[in-house]
Amino acid sequence: MLSINFGVETENKCINHYEEIKDWLINRLDSKKIKKVLKDQLIDDIENIIKGTPKQLLKLNKKYMLEFPKKLNRKGKLINDNRITYIFNYQEFRRKFGFNLSNNLKIECCPYCNKNYTSTLFIKRLNNKNVFPEFDHFYPQSNFPFLSLSFYNLIPSCNVCNTHFKSNKDSSKIFHPYTKVKTKHFNFKSFPNDVASLYGSGKNISLDFDFNSNNSINNKIKKSIDFFGIKEIYETCHTDLIQKIIHKKIAFSDRYIKELENTYNLSFDDAYNILFETHHKEILLHKKPFSKLKKDIFDDVNIKSS
Repeated sequence: MLSINFGVETENKCINHYEEIKDWLINRLDSKKIKKVLKDQLIDDIENIIKGTPKQLLKLNKKYMLEFPKKLNRKGKLINDNRITYIFNYQEFRRKFGFNLSNNLKIECCPYCNKNYTSTLFIKRLNNKNVFPEFDHFYPQSNFPFLSLSFYNLIPSCNVCNTHFKSNKDSSKIFHPYTKVKTKHFNFKSFPNDVASLYGSGKNISLDFDFNSNNSINNKIKKSIDFFGIKEIYETCHTDLIQKIIHKKIAFSDRYIKELENTYNLSFDDAYNILFETHHKEILLHKKPFSKLKKDIFDDVNIKSS
């Protein structure tokens, strides 16, 4: 569970997102038959709907759902007002602006699992194809149609997390990736269950977690770990990786990283990147898969061996 809120940098990206889509969005709103008072109200609130914080977004959605309640379709199923699903149409947004948003965000790895890339690239040879990740609607479109294009409701994510775990499930109790938290809000901890695994040559390893924030954040992170099956997936599918991290840390030790730093005039993060193929700095953990796991186990082994 990585936080992708980088303060002023994130706020500026939010502003860019709004500036890019506001005229297109207002044009769509103008094309629908909505009472003038309501239309003017929506136009006044458009900026807050797109740029609002998660708490503000929930209030706005609740406010407008009272004005545009769900209706029964011919099959007796409750559906959202088609005027609203037209105005805040995610598929049209994705086609026109999705690549630009992803390219602007530069979140290169899924913040939910931190194990799959969320690549953004332009491929000229494939008819100028734009490739970019799925955006998870943290608050699902089925119940929060007014938030379908809101910056803080569009989380770049991998297919496994978005489709197989998240889908349209209630997300109110899990950790929101745009939550502002201190670094090390939680840590992976590895527990080798025999001597061979302790020294990085065995695979009998369990994972646990330290939760280092306030009770509210801690509870949401715990529920997120369960929600996305993080412990089960990492223990079942990635014990080889954990084994290699432990082995590298013990085999090369801090002295090797120091030698790389001194010999090639590298920073610690550059030397660490050579050894573990990822970043150690908290602000860069969203750049590569398993960066959080590698950092936490590296630091944990360092503490145990000191």
